Formats: sequence, C-alpha cells, structure tokens
Amino acid sequence: MTVTARALVAGVALLLAAEAVRPLSADDLRAVEHESTLQLTTSGRRTGQSRAVTIWFVRDRDRIYVQSGKEGQTDWYRNLVQNPSVVVQLGGLKLRGHARPIDDAAETARVHELFSQKYLSARVMGWVGGGFGHGKVVLIDGLEPVT
Repeated sequence: MTVTARALVAGVALLLAAEAVRPLSADDLRAVEHESTLQLTTSGRRTGQSRAVTIWFVRDRDRIYVQSGKEGQTDWYRNLVQNPSVVVQLGGLKLRGHARPIDDAAETARVHELFSQKYLSARVMGWVGGGFGHGKVVLIDGLEPVT
C-alpha cells in the first residue's frame, strides 16, 4: 500500500472514530422522548453486579429524569446513591451517565409536573392523592453514548 493510500485509510478511520464518540445532543434525546420507558442499569451496592430496571422517564433538554417510589427505598435507587454511574437504554440509544438524587423542592415539583404532563396515570393518581408519579426524583446527566 502506498503512503497516500495508508494516509487515506488512516483519515477515514479517524473520521469514523470521531463519529462513534460524537457527544450526545438534545436532538438525540428529543428523537426518543416519546418512548414510555427506559432501562436503567445500576451496580448493586453489595454485590457490584449489574442490575437493570425498566421505569418511566422524562426528558428536559439534554437531561433525563426518573423517579423512585417507596420514598427511595427501591433497590435501584439505593444502588445509584451508593454508585452514581449508570447505563441507560432508551429507544436505540445506549448511554452512560451520572445519577444524582434531587433534594430541591422546587426542582422536584417541576419534574413531577413533567411526569404528570407525559403520563396520564401520574396525573390521575395526583388528583386522587396517590403517590404514583410523585416519587424521589433522580437526575441523570453527563450522558454520553456507550461505544
């Protein structure tokens, strides 16, 4: 192979690699926000083994929010408190991110409203006083594609 051909092959490889690690955009998330659930994978707080759960989510710009029922006593919530690195599968996207419980009352209320707008069940339960759709809010940000 000539020097020019090798340079061309190397250039194409660099372009392909750059595309594969392209940062996630709000447009990427907007394309899958209609999905009703995502799969959230955490690391078990005692075993370190991967644990996956399918849950509701909402998108706000380049962020994803989920919420835990049972006042944060679900296993997945306690796992991410211990180890905030998570993997999210949403539509055709597989993303790595950082999960952080939200304690701010105003932010929590805003996210609960996003859930009520997206999910009829959350809205109905809110009307009748149920806690469904009003759990502990978790922000997942720092999202980047898993290669």
